[in-house]
Amino acid sequence: MKITIQKAKNGEETALVENHFLHSNYSPVKEAERFTQALVLPYAASKIIITEPGLSYILPFLKNKFPGSKIGAIRYCDSFNNYNKDFDFILNYYEHKDLETYLESIFTEEELLTTFFTPWTPSSQVFSDIDKEVWTSIKNALYRSKTLLITRQYFEKKWFLNSLIFFTNCQNITSLTEPVNKDILIISSGPSLLPFIDYIKNNQNKFFILCLSSAITVCIKNGIKPDLCMSTDGGYWASEHLKVLYKKEIPLAMPAEGYCKKSLLQKLTVLPLNYGDGFSNDLFTSVKLKAMKAYRNGTVSGTALLFAATYFTKNIYLCGLDMACQKGFQHAQPNQLELNSCLSDNRIKSKSLRLFKSELTNDSLEIYKNWFINNPLKLSNRNVFRLIEEKDRKNSLKWIEDINLKDFSNLTKDLTSYEKDFFTAEQINIQKKAISDLLKRKDITESLKKQLFPLDYVQLAHEPENTEIIQKINNEWEKIKIKAGNLINADI
Repeated sequence: MKITIQKAKNGEETALVENHFLHSNYSPVKEAERFTQALVLPYAASKIIITEPGLSYILPFLKNKFPGSKIGAIRYCDSFNNYNKDFDFILNYYEHKDLETYLESIFTEEELLTTFFTPWTPSSQVFSDIDKEVWTSIKNALYRSKTLLITRQYFEKKWFLNSLIFFTNCQNITSLTEPVNKDILIISSGPSLLPFIDYIKNNQNKFFILCLSSAITVCIKNGIKPDLCMSTDGGYWASEHLKVLYKKEIPLAMPAEGYCKKSLLQKLTVLPLNYGDGFSNDLFTSVKLKAMKAYRNGTVSGTALLFAATYFTKNIYLCGLDMACQKGFQHAQPNQLELNSCLSDNRIKSKSLRLFKSELTNDSLEIYKNWFINNPLKLSNRNVFRLIEEKDRKNSLKWIEDINLKDFSNLTKDLTSYEKDFFTAEQINIQKKAISDLLKRKDITESLKKQLFPLDYVQLAHEPENTEIIQKINNEWEKIKIKAGNLINADI
């Protein structure tokens, strides 16, 4: 598009895009002032984001009228970058076409849902196609943020209690001696894992094996002993995959929010993962427990990939990462949840019917696939491969190269076997008093309540005078305090 800056009738600068004015040709500043005067916010927004404000005449009026809000802009092109300096932040659509993912990567759900988005109306008309794409992305990001916040409102309480179980039951702690100068193989439980099983078994001492929780039974059944298992899920069913670890000496990497039974935590060697936020981070700091950095992700395979990129220096191989629904079993067998489910199969609710339902499209897989495709790690020089045979390829992860068994064996044939000794070990005895003292601090209590009730606090930001929400938060908090006190045997 041809963009021209010229003088308006009153001598101020104005802009034309393909001979269409982006600002008034008579008084651009006055036009921006009138726009702001007419703008009414339904709540006290934490941020105001205006889409393609052109020469940014609107900015000082927004800052004056809404001093409590940070002001940002979404740029549709790079022609107005000289007018960015006074904004609090700038988002460039022309650099991040997947704006939905970009918004979700830089703002939390709470931040997005307390942000007010408004268009500079002439830009909507002049950049009509781009504008439509941008506003669709904004709408989708807000919808998904609301959905995630509803999910978090439910799970945050579980994650909080899981954290207390974690810190009061872990006894044997380990960490990696970093960096690890070895190739790493991450094993997920997709059916595409099966063609690689024999090669992995016969060459398992050539690389570090990180096994995700749902694939543990497959590995053990086939004589593969992972160097490390990883589980991040906070739900009860995730712990079913970990049952086999009662009989196997394999370290378990997990965040404090993940669920693991007390008896298993007391037996296992645990590699603590810290996301660096929330109450669990306060706990790690308070009790001075060493943890390795991890990144939150909707799927454990995403967390595992970023863990490998952080602590390992050589090739990363992903196996069993199908990212698509399959015919029949959705996981390589044996799978602990399948073993549990088949106990309830009968003539009316048969196994075939159950498996057929599992074949239907799974929206979460599409979300996870898009995360892998758009992950910033693709900008690095790391070699990341997905092990998958041609017949199993129902999708592509773009920058992650798909290789078959022959390619994998060629890439790893010159790797030599070695003794796997990557870990340091430590016995710990965490004082429960330190945890109870932390929970009694007023600043921790306030931040924790916002963490446990994120949806309620967003609603409160929109309706600050709503006493029913405040009362609901306080009532729920009292119930949670009782449960927390029972877990650590202390009054809170």
